Amino acid sequence: MISKRPLIELLKMPTRNGLTKPKKIRGHGYKMVSMGEIFAHSRISNIDMERVPVTSAEMENYVLEKNDLLFARQSLVLEGAGKCSIIIEVKEPVVFESHLIRIRIDEKIANPMYVYYFFNSPFGRKYMMTIVEQVAAAGIRARDLVKLYIPYPSVDVQNKIVVILQFIDDKIECNAAINKNLDVERCAAESSMFD
Repeated sequence: MISKRPLIELLKMPTRNGLTKPKKIRGHGYKMVSMGEIFAHSRISNIDMERVPVTSAEMENYVLEKNDLLFARQSLVLEGAGKCSIIIEVKEPVVFESHLIRIRIDEKIANPMYVYYFFNSPFGRKYMMTIVEQVAAAGIRARDLVKLYIPYPSVDVQNKIVVILQFIDDKIECNAAINKNLDVERCAAESSMFD
């Protein structure tokens, strides 16, 4: 039987909510992951994002690292609350906005990708719904999130699970890119028929 551990026992550092940056000062500075990126990308890499000015003190507390997990604190729809994404690549300093919770897993204890896959599984999403509060918008709190118990096989087993699921995700992304290219080529071919 697989044991379970509360998420808080897997953390490298305490959870953190992101930065608040008004729209009027945005447009230059450092990239900032916002709700838009969370809902558009489960695995976040070097993508276009809004830029914001960030002080050195803010940078120290809010910069993201590879394998950081980000959870949507709020959503207009119930299913969006607690949406989990993972940072898979960082090519320049990136921060995150206030509607997100950052979780940094201690990689000596658990594989962050395993935790990411758990929270994106049907079981993990169902489990997340146990802490969602519905008022004007659906939301979660970091203090409730870290109390959730997750299945905890050995790190070796976690790593094997991640290899399989990453292969599937990579294949899905590859197929999506091929389909997009085929659609572009088909559209170009159809439009050339009228030239």
